Amino acid sequence: METTRGSNGPDRGSEALTRRRFVVMAGSAVVAVSVGASTAEAATKPASEQGGKAKAAGRTSALNRGKAPTGKWLAGDTHVHDDHSSDGSGPRQTSHQALPGNLPVGDQIAQGEKAGLDFMPLTDHRTYDQVWDPQWKSSELLLLPGEEANGSPHAIVLGNVDVIVDGANPPGSAAFRHVQQSVWDAHAQGAVWSQAHPDDGEYTPATGPNDNASVQGADLAEVLNVSTGPDEQVEYAENRWNAGFRFGVAAASDCHFRELWDVDAPGTPTTHVFAAKRSVLGILDGFRSGRTTVAQNTSGPFLTIEADADGDGVFEAIGGDEVVVADRKLPKKATLRVKVKGGKGTTVHVYAAPGRTAGPIASYRPQRANESYELPLVLKGTDHGWFRAEARSPGSPSGSDADPNLPDQLRGATSPIFVSVGAPAVPRPEIPLPAADTADDKAELVTGDLGAFTGFSDVAVVGDVTHIVAEVHEDHASKVVYRRLNGKGRITKSVTLSGRSATARFPRIAAASEDVWVVWQDEQGKEQPHRPVILLAHSANGGSSFKAPNKISKGRGRAVHPALALVGDGHPLVAWSDNSGGAFDVYAQIVGVDKAAVNISAAGKATSPGVPGDARSPRYPASLFPAVAVHDGRHAVISWQDDRFDPDPLWTGHTPPTGQPAGGGTDPDNWQVLASVRKAPGRGWGNPVQVSKVGDRSDRHPGLTVDEDGTFVAIWESGALQSSGSNLQLRAGRSTDGGLTWTAFENVGLDADAMSQRAKLGVDPDGTVRAVWYDSRSTDWRWKIFTATLDGKKGWSKATQVSHRGNNTWPALHRGVVVFTSDRGATRTQRDETQQIFRAKLA
Repeated sequence: METTRGSNGPDRGSEALTRRRFVVMAGSAVVAVSVGASTAEAATKPASEQGGKAKAAGRTSALNRGKAPTGKWLAGDTHVHDDHSSDGSGPRQTSHQALPGNLPVGDQIAQGEKAGLDFMPLTDHRTYDQVWDPQWKSSELLLLPGEEANGSPHAIVLGNVDVIVDGANPPGSAAFRHVQQSVWDAHAQGAVWSQAHPDDGEYTPATGPNDNASVQGADLAEVLNVSTGPDEQVEYAENRWNAGFRFGVAAASDCHFRELWDVDAPGTPTTHVFAAKRSVLGILDGFRSGRTTVAQNTSGPFLTIEADADGDGVFEAIGGDEVVVADRKLPKKATLRVKVKGGKGTTVHVYAAPGRTAGPIASYRPQRANESYELPLVLKGTDHGWFRAEARSPGSPSGSDADPNLPDQLRGATSPIFVSVGAPAVPRPEIPLPAADTADDKAELVTGDLGAFTGFSDVAVVGDVTHIVAEVHEDHASKVVYRRLNGKGRITKSVTLSGRSATARFPRIAAASEDVWVVWQDEQGKEQPHRPVILLAHSANGGSSFKAPNKISKGRGRAVHPALALVGDGHPLVAWSDNSGGAFDVYAQIVGVDKAAVNISAAGKATSPGVPGDARSPRYPASLFPAVAVHDGRHAVISWQDDRFDPDPLWTGHTPPTGQPAGGGTDPDNWQVLASVRKAPGRGWGNPVQVSKVGDRSDRHPGLTVDEDGTFVAIWESGALQSSGSNLQLRAGRSTDGGLTWTAFENVGLDADAMSQRAKLGVDPDGTVRAVWYDSRSTDWRWKIFTATLDGKKGWSKATQVSHRGNNTWPALHRGVVVFTSDRGATRTQRDETQQIFRAKLA
């Protein structure tokens, strides 16, 4: 929990501090509970209309399979802080960020391990820097990447690739536009988006839901965040479920203070998720399905709810599932079953829509450690009902804003089972989304199934053949697939390059003649601790078959986000980030030429383990997200983002020198774009040089290319040193001396009211340098692909919109062909995971 921050307003630090001081002064156990969620089933367009398999677009009810769900309940937390949040520890928060911190990443993870949690993220405010911290590792629990995103309202994003930047709304837009765009941005990465403490952002009992409550597509909502009021959070959830919104529930310790670990530590309260596999993706899939239940701690009360909607004796649905039936009149034997463990001393209430305002449909008082109750499943008064259970008892308040005089404090709750007649529920927001753009952009589907995630694609064009790779999520596993499109438009079947691995991610491809190379990162099924490696696969027959991949990275740390180009007579040049030495550095190797990878970013970088007594004193500047370009098969340049010039790299906010005021808040680091040059194979890499060369911006995620004359061109996102309410812009620079020096930046596709991000560069067949990116400037709010071209004398052209239907993100470009991720095949605005890869020819 942090003070809510308006899109363009200042932090209200005193308000947040007051809330947390209440907890400190109360000194009592803070317990909370979660309520309601579901999985969905939805009709989809036939494969003939989509070009892909006609899988169910959305989460499919187990009822259709006639079997009970299979999986395992895993215990964890979804909302935990450390000193990477500017207010992430007691000394920092009580001193307005002037004092050293006392809550390092390693200590908070150790506390989660001590609690016996199965999983935990570190969700620091509007930053991803905690994931780059050398202490972000565990052999005992599954660490989920994530953050607490956005200025107002806050959201928990789990499974994202990097920080979700919260931009500014254009003048005249609905207030929640930027929030809706963050939902779509997270889903385009295969991430989960959860509403954090909705009683402090979306709802108050006096006024009801505000504009932010109209956001569609949330996967979870906190109903047991102990830093605020769980009863108000439950009210909000029931209000939204009654309006057709379908999401799961979460609990949150929102832990900032080691001083309160006895009563408010990771896992207090606990979110349990029903996961088909004990893996990061298995957990995220469970969250997406809403298959969650919450409890005041790991000991309980642990509640579950199941449904046998067809009365055949098999309980096919669990809390979070969305069941579609033919008629409101269910079979006489249709049954609900509620189970409770550790519930003695509580009262268990079962509610049906509309919820607590109508009173429970049944109540029980557990007398034993484990009890089970059955009651008729009857759908009354609505075609879109839901059923959930919660446990309450007297005692300490369930949250810091809970009424201490309530005789029945919330202790545990299930996600609802949603039951609909004829078709799944459709959200009925107070403010509807603008009508979606339906113009035909001529983009064609190249890979990806309905109801599944396919993303992070890359493309290589050789003659009239287009080679495509992408990351596919299937059966709770992530794999790398390859497809080839010939000049006649015929596409091959997908080939899985990553074998049986369930953790293959972020592929990149390069090709020349019949040689095709694909590189990716892969944990090879082992996520405790996270230790991905870089794998490289080769085809010598134009992609008809591939040899088994070779491991390129040799370190003992995390090797991530590879980049790829070809040099010389077709040798692959691979670059990636690796933290085997503590800080993340960029490594590069020309396979077949170099004996080993070389660290090309370490020169000039200073690291330090810090000093005892200050969790924020370690210095491990990170070098991340490399991009590669090669001229004439010999001269190579690698660029990356780097925060070595920040006064305290990887720490939001800044501890001021003695006598000076605190500053920085949760503002991002001063990331800059650097580059290293290798003039020919067999030569060494030069020391890093600055490309973006500004000290007052956060410059990240570079793209790189080189034109036919040998001019290297770099592009990057540039944002103000402001954590929210400021849009990212694109800037570019050129080097005519092989990457040794770079021009002052030029704006690309500038629109002050738009967010432009994840740009890529390429050279068209006629030699024109082209940029592609995704952008928020469309009238239907959805992310669209835009492009601009570079004239050596006139500079960059105006931005031109490429895509129209749906959200379109994460483009890749080669020789005038762009591939991108799109949700245009989705049939629902909620609980539909569809992301597919589309292709368009720009030149």
